Amino acid sequence: MEVERMKTLVGDMDAENPTEALFALAELQREVSRTEAALVRRARQSGFSWEMIAVCLGVSKQAVHKKFGKA
Repeated sequence: MEVERMKTLVGDMDAENPTEALFALAELQREVSRTEAALVRRARQSGFSWEMIAVCLGVSKQAVHKKFGKA
């Protein structure tokens, strides 16, 4: 998990140049998606149910299973 990388990207979104800010935003979204997938895998390996993961993410059990169930 690249927390420092995410912090840098958030800071880069304050760039004066909108193009630079948009590139930073797009990269941050990719980083968040990778981190979310890694945390869901870790939760499943630790024995968490799909329901518990869904509650933590604020989505339905079906949505989280559909997104991550094949991994």
